[in-house]
Amino acid sequence: MTPENLYIHVPFCNGKCDYCAFYSEPQVREDLADQWLEKITADLLKNDLSRPLRTVYLGGGTPTALPPKTLKRLMKLIQSLSLAPDAEISSECNPGSLTAEKAEIISGTINRVSMGVQSFQPELLRKIGRRTNPEQVAQTFDLLRNISGIKRIGMDLICALPDQTMKQWESDLVRAVSFHPEHISAYMLIPEPGTPYTEKYGEVPPLSEELQAEMWEFAGEFLEMHGMPRYEISNHAVPGGECRHNQNVWHGETYLGLGPSACSFDGTDRFTNAAPLSEWLNGAPPEIDSVSPEIRKREVFMMGLRTVRGWKSSEFDWKIFLPELQQLETDGLIMLSNEVVKPTKQGLLCWNTIAETLI
Repeated sequence: MTPENLYIHVPFCNGKCDYCAFYSEPQVREDLADQWLEKITADLLKNDLSRPLRTVYLGGGTPTALPPKTLKRLMKLIQSLSLAPDAEISSECNPGSLTAEKAEIISGTINRVSMGVQSFQPELLRKIGRRTNPEQVAQTFDLLRNISGIKRIGMDLICALPDQTMKQWESDLVRAVSFHPEHISAYMLIPEPGTPYTEKYGEVPPLSEELQAEMWEFAGEFLEMHGMPRYEISNHAVPGGECRHNQNVWHGETYLGLGPSACSFDGTDRFTNAAPLSEWLNGAPPEIDSVSPEIRKREVFMMGLRTVRGWKSSEFDWKIFLPELQQLETDGLIMLSNEVVKPTKQGLLCWNTIAETLI
């Protein structure tokens, strides 16, 4: 495989949030971080990266929680890769995890950051086990803009939190846009089995479906009014500020995933690396998800329908799905023509129904 996109999973955090179902280690140990980076480097050498990478995405975990020495080595590793001239190099970042020293280290390598704000309401942050506070958001944003020199900064927000009101959600959106970010992800909280959150609150979403839908619609209208139209179910951006890595993945491009629990897609099969960290470091093989070409084609197609733009006929031949698409069009979930198929507003909100119909 010669991937077009690269994902690196940084499995270290300064603690673990109650709702988080992603694999991560709840503390940062420098010795383990060094072992992790050594294996990342070795795994890169095993893969064919002769094609210039269009995107690199550092996810986690919290990439900016890495020790400065390890973070510096990681930046040098990224700089050594074959990158497209306009490559998007993204990193996730939690408020408070970035120091002035680290901001200097990522400067010149990282050109897009997604900051996990989640909420500006201290009481709501406590309910979901977040250890950050609103003051840290401003401090971290300032470091990214003025020391790292990064122009493309996004914020992640979560709605449908326990006892959250529309007034609080509106307040969070107003506070977020006051920073003038280029991107806002507005996710709904989905209780994941086995997390501390579900042990406290159960696996039923804390707010009614009607209130969740109202929050989703309000976010779309409010952010479009502030120059960030929705381009995917939960994502909004200024024109040109969309996350290209996610766009590429949603539209079926190949990607290499490195690190524990990271996924890769070679155009045919999907590979999921072992977790926890100890198993991955010891060379445990990835799990391979091999399905028929038709099922894989359906999966790629339905993922593209998460986006407002959907698919052009020049990008994807969807004629084999025509009966299902005509039914979805009748149900008001997609718009279909000879040139384009894309979800309606109701289709984005009810994307699971589209996915179930197609798969």
